[in-house]
Order: sequence, then structure tokens, then C-alpha cells
Amino acid sequence: MKIAIPASANKTDALIDERFARCPFFCLYATDSKKIEFKENDKRDGAGGVGPMVAELLAENGVNEIWSVEVGPKAQNALNKLNIRIKLVNAGQTIEKLINSHV
Repeated sequence: MKIAIPASANKTDALIDERFARCPFFCLYATDSKKIEFKENDKRDGAGGVGPMVAELLAENGVNEIWSVEVGPKAQNALNKLNIRIKLVNAGQTIEKLINSHV
């Protein structure tokens, strides 16, 4: 399974970004291989409809689930249509801490 986590920077000791669709990076974590990679969110500065565009971007990258502090309604609808599960998590923790607490 591949999980996407909104990240404030492209490193594991970065905090989870509280903005799903407008975060600067996504941490992509593959649960089977334990591989972590970061993808820049090039959709974040869009004028509107950013949530659905980000959902498409994540689907194109093979994401099955997102772990996020919150998800807006448009993004939530798009993620549901793409069969990407949403798991809400607490703010204020690092990417590394979140991954380690859920594996």
C-alpha cells in the first residue's frame, strides 16, 4: 500500500502540513518496502479546484490512502471517487513520528 502525507518540507523530520491540497510536499510511504520519497505539490498554487487536482496527482502516483489533519469537501469527494481512503491524524507531529506510530 502507498500512503501520502502532506509535508511542510521534503524531509522526514518535517511537520505534517495542516493543509492537504495546498501543502508544499507529499511524503509517499510504501508500506511493503518501507520506502519513503517526497513529491513536490505543483498544484498547490492553483486558483481553484486544487483539492480534486491533488487527488488526481496522488492517484497517478499509486496512492491508496492519505493521512491528513483535514481534507476539504471537494478533495474528499475526489478522493472517494478515486477509491483513496482518508485517515485523519493529529497535527503537530513529524512525518517520521507519524509513520513510526502506525507501522
